[in-house]
Amino acid sequence: MPARPEGPDPPREPWTCADVERWLKTAFRAMPYTPIYAPRGNTLKSVDHDQPSATFDIVAFTGTVLGDRSEERKILLVWARAIVTEGEIGGSVAQFCQARDMKRRTFDRKRVRACEKIAAEKNKIDGRG
Repeated sequence: MPARPEGPDPPREPWTCADVERWLKTAFRAMPYTPIYAPRGNTLKSVDHDQPSATFDIVAFTGTVLGDRSEERKILLVWARAIVTEGEIGGSVAQFCQARDMKRRTFDRKRVRACEKIAAEKNKIDGRG
């Protein structure tokens, strides 16, 4: 039997923005300790065969839903990384906003909107909404 993916239990109710955020933070917590690669498109795999790759599925799914190079995806991934690493890797949200002359309110609105899109698509695929 394959090992259970590392991370929170999948939601039993429809996915919410909080679920997406929780899974993204879990993936970013695992990344510094797990070598990963992208064999094709929006797929991330663990190099270590003992580490479940499902932990990283949500990161790849953000690219599928939002577009690999979209501003929304970048904002969401910057947020998750900054929260988990406390800004020590790649900088803080404040630094990101300052470099782009973006207000934090705008950043958060775009992050929540991206999160809601991902949750809605996840619910659609899972037949929950």
